[in-house]
Amino acid sequence: MLAYGLLKWFIDDRKLELPPWRRAVFVAGSLGVIFQAALFVASWRRDISNYASFGQWSRLVLPSFLLAAGCVLVGKGASRWWLLSASVVLFVLCFLIVLSA
Repeated sequence: MLAYGLLKWFIDDRKLELPPWRRAVFVAGSLGVIFQAALFVASWRRDISNYASFGQWSRLVLPSFLLAAGCVLVGKGASRWWLLSASVVLFVLCFLIVLSA
């Protein structure tokens, strides 16, 4: 979903006329979704197994979701919905990992 959303933005939605502030906020939201994916991948590492590292990791899940979802909604086109759905899925998966600990 994330890869398709980014690909859709690079191919189709970059041609849309957006004000510079709106484009900058959308790019920040896209980077936020990529950061969420990095958090999800980091959950598989053994460094998260101790409680101190896990606590630091879990405190990053909600703020990264709020930043990514809010900024992605500012965009325009189909990539906005793909990146938003990827953000929601990654948040739910990370939240379930936090609950399982």
